[in-house]
Amino acid sequence: MKKIIYQFSLSVSLLLLDFSLLINSHKLCALLMLINIRKIKLIKSKDSNKKKILVFPKSGGNEDLIETYHNQKKVNITYFLLKRIFLKKIFHHHFKNTRKSKIHSDYLTKPVNLTEIKRKKINIQFLTKVFKIINNFYKFDGFISFNIFYYNEKYLEEVFKTFNKKYIILHKESTFTPIGEKKFIDVYKNKNEKSLSFKISVYSESQKKMLIKSKVATKSQIQVNGCPRSDYLFRLRKKKPQKELILFYLIEEVHQSHKYFYSKKNSWNKLQNQTLKYLIEFAKDNPNSRVILKGKTGVHKKNDFNLKIFPNNFTFIEGGPGEKYLRDAKVVIAFRSMVVFEAIASNRNLIIPNFNSEYPKKKELIFDIKNKKYFINTKEQFLKNLKNYLNSKYTNKPLSNKDKKTLRYYLGNTDGKSGQRVRKFLDKAIN
Repeated sequence: MKKIIYQFSLSVSLLLLDFSLLINSHKLCALLMLINIRKIKLIKSKDSNKKKILVFPKSGGNEDLIETYHNQKKVNITYFLLKRIFLKKIFHHHFKNTRKSKIHSDYLTKPVNLTEIKRKKINIQFLTKVFKIINNFYKFDGFISFNIFYYNEKYLEEVFKTFNKKYIILHKESTFTPIGEKKFIDVYKNKNEKSLSFKISVYSESQKKMLIKSKVATKSQIQVNGCPRSDYLFRLRKKKPQKELILFYLIEEVHQSHKYFYSKKNSWNKLQNQTLKYLIEFAKDNPNSRVILKGKTGVHKKNDFNLKIFPNNFTFIEGGPGEKYLRDAKVVIAFRSMVVFEAIASNRNLIIPNFNSEYPKKKELIFDIKNKKYFINTKEQFLKNLKNYLNSKYTNKPLSNKDKKTLRYYLGNTDGKSGQRVRKFLDKAIN
C-alpha cells in the first residue's frame, strides 16, 4: 500500500514539476523535490547524525553505496535520495529543441554552440536557486552522483561550488575494452569539460589514468578504492551453489562502450545464437539441469526470442539485478560483460564462448582476461565443460595470480574490502 501511495505521489509531483518549469518557478520546483526526498533505509544511520548527504540514485551506484555500509549498524552519516527524473526533466526543459535534448548525451556534456552555452547558464542559475532552498531545509553537507559524465547531473558541479557544498562522485565505470580505453580518452577530453567535483572515487588505476590523461580530472581529486558491490561476490565464495543451475548472461549486440565507434562487423549476434543453440542441445540431453537466460534491461526482450524452441528447463528473465542468480549458479556463461569479473570473484565456473575465434581476432573489442582457460573455442569443449562443471564438487579455491591481475585492473578489488575503503573515503571527504 505504501508503495502505491508513493508512486501516486511521485506521478503527481512530476506533473506539477512540468507546470513549475512552464511558469519558471524555482520555488515550486524546490518544494516538489523536497517532498520527494527519502532517507535511504538500507543504510542504518544514527538518529543523532549531524552529517547529511543527498544521493542521486543509479543502478549499480546504489548497490555500491549500500554495500559500502554492509553490516554497519551505527553509520555516522545520514543518506537521503532524490530520484534523477527530477533533474532530467529540468535539463530537458532548459535544453528544449537543442542537440542535447535530442540525443543521449552522457559522455557528451560539453556545449558545442552559443545556444547550448546560454541554456547551460540558465540551467545552472535555476538549479542554484532550487538547491539553495533545498539546502536551507536539510542543511546537506554533500551530494553524491555515480558518474562524472551524466548529462543531467554534470552542471551540478558548478551549482554546488557556488554555495560551497561538496559534490562527490562515486564513479562506477571502469570496464573498458582496449579499444574502448583508447577511444574514450578522446571522448573524455574533447566532448566534456573538466570536472569541478570535490572528490572522485574510481574502481581502478586504469580509470584513474584515463581521467587524468584526458585532463577531465586531476590526480588530487581522484582516489582508487575498487568496486564496493563486488565485496558481495567475495562473500559468495563461501556459498555452495545449486547443483545443476546454468546462468547465461545474454550478449549485447553492441556494448555501451562501443556506441561511438560501432559497426555491424562488431556485432556479437552470431556468437549469441551459436551459444543458445548448443545450450538448448545440452538442456534437452540433460533434463535435470536448469538454465536461466538473463537479459539486460532495455536490451533483451522476450519478443526477440522464439520461446517455443526453448526446453522446459529454460527460464528467460528480461532484466533486473543479477546477483541473486549468480549466488545459486553452478556455471556462468558470459562474454562481453561485467559478469565475467563477477563470476571470477565469486568462484563460479566460468565459460566465455569463443566459437568464431572472436578472441584474439577481435582482441581490441574484448576484455583482456589473463586466464585463457575460460575461453571455449568448440562446441565439443563447451558441452564437455558444462557436464564436468555441473558434476564437480564445489570448493572455495583461492584466486589465481592471473585472476587477481584481471580483477585488479577492472574492478580494483581482489580482497573484498572496497566498501571499507570507500567508507573511509567518504568519512574523510565529509569531515
